[in-house]
Amino acid sequence: MKIVKITSMLVLLMSFIACKKDSVAPQQKNEPFDIRKYVLVTKKTNSSGWVEDIRLTSFEAQSKSIIFTEGGNIPDDGFNYSYDNGILKLFYGLSLQNELKIENKNITSTTESVAGKFYKLIEIPTDNPLNGNTYAGGWKAEGSLVTTVASLKFTDTHYSEASFNLPVPNKTYALFKNIAAFKYDATDRVMSFWLFSDGKVEGYRKYYTTNNRVTGTFIKQ
Repeated sequence: MKIVKITSMLVLLMSFIACKKDSVAPQQKNEPFDIRKYVLVTKKTNSSGWVEDIRLTSFEAQSKSIIFTEGGNIPDDGFNYSYDNGILKLFYGLSLQNELKIENKNITSTTESVAGKFYKLIEIPTDNPLNGNTYAGGWKAEGSLVTTVASLKFTDTHYSEASFNLPVPNKTYALFKNIAAFKYDATDRVMSFWLFSDGKVEGYRKYYTTNNRVTGTFIKQ
């Protein structure tokens, strides 16, 4: 009988210790969604799936937005926004431009019914993901079967580009919210734009003298 009592007491003691450990274990908390930690990427494609236009929207203090487009080298800060209970509204002045519904950090619907328009939220990295890295890929024009092989090498402020034997980064670039980089060459009138998304770099380049445009995908080496 004593053995049974001792065994029962040991079982109760072990149960108490286990419950105590469980009670002090850190509890995971679901942090509220903060739209200011994200950039909204809007892409417009044509019937062939070719990306014709890209727009980045950041969300600043006092309900201000900054819009950066692929073709421009000066962000536009004339926009406003509101976000409440999963509904994001984008304004230009007092005019409502678009209303988007967000669920689980994904855009699920929008009032802007435009064929070939896609939306994606990208969380702003704490550091520049390009810095110190090399990406390999190539450029291609719409409808072309030819890809021009190219590699890109970045520091925190400069980059270099070549098909082979990359030089030390020697061209400056500007950064937008740690997810996009751009460079406008005023001499040759060429705009280069790189978007960091899903671990790779999407490249877009426009030649203003000929109005030609190429795109590319570059993978980290």
